Amino acid sequence: MARQEQQYATAGSHSFKPRHLLVVFLLLAGCLLGGCQTVKSRDSVLDGLQESATPAPRDSPSPPHEQRRAKAAMVQWLEQYLNEKYRVVVVDQRFVLTEPGFTDSARIGSKASRYVGQVLGGVPQPVVWYEDEYFFSHHDDEKGYQIFLWKLNDGAPRYISMVMSSDFLPGTRERSLVGYFELVPSAKH
Repeated sequence: MARQEQQYATAGSHSFKPRHLLVVFLLLAGCLLGGCQTVKSRDSVLDGLQESATPAPRDSPSPPHEQRRAKAAMVQWLEQYLNEKYRVVVVDQRFVLTEPGFTDSARIGSKASRYVGQVLGGVPQPVVWYEDEYFFSHHDDEKGYQIFLWKLNDGAPRYISMVMSSDFLPGTRERSLVGYFELVPSAKH
């Protein structure tokens, strides 16, 4: 009887082998095909920029329901500010709240510039003109924003901008808002 059970167990284990191989093959094929993706998602450009300039956990991505008024004001200011020269509209955006009490915006700007230049191949664009001089960042004292702008050289006319609020947001334990934006030329101009 024990010999018969052993034969049954051995025969049964052989019948499952092709199924297991098929499952393993399908899993491997799915992993390999998923790894072959060459087109980046739209968010990957802004995600990478945000992670390099304002990394978590010190700075935290701001969910859509948080600071809606401040975010809307920043988007409106950005489009109006760049409209004269660049005529752009925001097509994608990401917001971050800096760590409480953070005041070193130059460090964020430096990290962002390095990332956009080295990783994305972006070129800084002048955002302020004073006669013959160009400035690649600008601080708007009246509105309380600092802006950086880069043109991406990937075949499509696209820009990346980073805007930082100069003041702490109310009710945030001294946190500032940083916005990352993908911009394209406006269709109406």
